Amino acid sequence: MENNKKVLVIDDEAQIRRVLELKFKNRGYQVIMAKNGEQGFDIIQKQKPDIVISDINMPIMDGKTLCEKTNGLKKYRSFLTIIITARINPEDRDWIDTLQDTLFMEKPFSPARIVEAVEQYIGGQGC
Repeated sequence: MENNKKVLVIDDEAQIRRVLELKFKNRGYQVIMAKNGEQGFDIIQKQKPDIVISDINMPIMDGKTLCEKTNGLKKYRSFLTIIITARINPEDRDWIDTLQDTLFMEKPFSPARIVEAVEQYIGGQGC
């Protein structure tokens, strides 16, 4: 099953990037990977992915900064952002609710749940 949807996976842990890459490629998605928020931001601007999956705790640019920088782009081109992290207090994640088209999933996460959330989002767009 081939489709033209691009998924960007941003995480400083290679193992997590690889698991998500395999899961999405098996479903026919194009997968792009970055190991920090700065790389991810550059890819978002140039390659315009449909889905961005990002960790929060990363070197160079963290996921929160990345989300804040990309939220303004969603006024012109909507895309889903899924934040994944193991270390966040519930009261520290209120900022996620203020962002457009952004979901939160705690690590350890289910790759199947992430794919399901992506497919619900894409299906809701009528794509």
